Amino acid sequence: MEHYDIKEAGPAPLINAMCNTIEVTEIVDANTFWDEKQCKLSPGTLLKALLVNILCGRTPLCHVEKFFSEQDTEFLFGPGIACADLNDDALGRMLDKVYTAGPKKIFSALALSAITTDNVDLSTLHGDTTSRFTYGSFEGEGTLNITYGYSKDHRFDLKQYICGLATNKEGVPVLGDIRDGNLDDKTWNKEFMPQIKAALTPEQLKGLIYVADSAAVNEGCMKKARETGIRIISRLPNTFSLSAQLTEQAWKLDEWTELEPGNDPNKAVYKLWETTAELYDDIYRFVVVHSSHLDKRKLRGLENRLHKERDALSKDVAKLAKREFACEADALKELNHFIATHKSEFYPLSGIIGQETVRKKRNKKGRPAAGEALEYEDIFTIMVEVGALNQEAFQQEQQRLSCFVLVSSVDDSYTGADLLREYKEQSVVENRFKFIKSPTFVGPMYLQSRNRLEALCYVILAALLIYSLLERRVRRALQHEKEPLIMAGNVPSFRPTGRRVLELLAPIKILVLTEGGRKRRILPERYSDLDRVLRLAGFGIEVYI
Repeated sequence: MEHYDIKEAGPAPLINAMCNTIEVTEIVDANTFWDEKQCKLSPGTLLKALLVNILCGRTPLCHVEKFFSEQDTEFLFGPGIACADLNDDALGRMLDKVYTAGPKKIFSALALSAITTDNVDLSTLHGDTTSRFTYGSFEGEGTLNITYGYSKDHRFDLKQYICGLATNKEGVPVLGDIRDGNLDDKTWNKEFMPQIKAALTPEQLKGLIYVADSAAVNEGCMKKARETGIRIISRLPNTFSLSAQLTEQAWKLDEWTELEPGNDPNKAVYKLWETTAELYDDIYRFVVVHSSHLDKRKLRGLENRLHKERDALSKDVAKLAKREFACEADALKELNHFIATHKSEFYPLSGIIGQETVRKKRNKKGRPAAGEALEYEDIFTIMVEVGALNQEAFQQEQQRLSCFVLVSSVDDSYTGADLLREYKEQSVVENRFKFIKSPTFVGPMYLQSRNRLEALCYVILAALLIYSLLERRVRRALQHEKEPLIMAGNVPSFRPTGRRVLELLAPIKILVLTEGGRKRRILPERYSDLDRVLRLAGFGIEVYI
């Protein structure tokens, strides 16, 4: 033995193998302009190194070189490649090349390769956006407008950009879209439809269903979906009068279709009522959905609304009680008017007229003279009582709030229950935004160049693609296993997240021996039980040694 060394491995070799499976290096190199004579490392190799760094727990670009000083860079990227070759200047120039070539095009090519390699289902796409705030100023003449806008992070003091994403029902990113920080969701959905059509083949588009939140229900977006031939499922906003009309009609007819409850008693039970109606000069299917579980936020909102309504009624009643009337007829007229104008379905009002004889006020100033006769008169007052909460009306309002309305252009081949099931999967794209905002994988964005920032955003989406593929592979493989995967903390799981899988591999170290000018890599015996994780991901222990 001439020399030995201990290298941190963690999940890096597995991530590298995943990148090689979808040909990250080859695709990036084929789509960027670079001179092999001038570059020691290709843009594809540098981008793959950045993906490994992100998924192992991202460091700032200036610390990537230090990260790889503990990694076996020759094993990961090829003979002769040292950590010094993966410095921040080289990575910055790679981002410049990616931006010049078109980062969205490169990400789309990587996603297409992943879809083909892993046979990803594209029958349904879930689309949504999130905002990502930034720090500092940005230089350059890039097209990305990093500016103030509606912040979903509630950081209205910071500039931001918008990240749009479309995933399949298993959470695999298919399309990414980095946009200006002041772009609203309604406009984004409308402009995203042609991108979907351009990215998919006519055969894929024919079977596609696009699922989006209520921001997609606007005239421009719905007409664009018709023009592009994309079938859509969304939620009709509560601000539409049609939503209240359909909900009221469903309760009035009382012809619900009850869905079979699941095995979990804590989960909501649904019942549906379906109809068709006109919206934006087209006929759509509408499904009124009633859930047995009222959203806690809606319940709190209802309780606050009723509390404010009772307070307002009490204040008006107190003001009315201070008024005096000369005759009973006037008091009765005012009582009827008050009850009519303050009618409440939750708090019944009742009132009576009170009569009292009081001394009449003198028209003269000063004290009354001795022997002056005192005059008396009758006055009438109104006493109104605010009744207890009408429990029947309260229950009916709870039922109304437990309803929402789905709108769809999908034909009858999908039942109302199918439409609900597809819409409920919308959380998959929202969960992917957790990765984009995770301080573990992404962290704050400190780049000064807006072009490099845009390119890095698409690199992060590519990291999300690798992450999602790994998660999908392990979960699908576990469907055919009898024993769960034991995660950190001795937690068994048949559906681990990608993050939990990467955590299992984080402790791994490799012993590198140099003998006769050749290197041999040895995996310590204590890591032998992690062979199952690699097998579930579609690899063997050879990706480490």
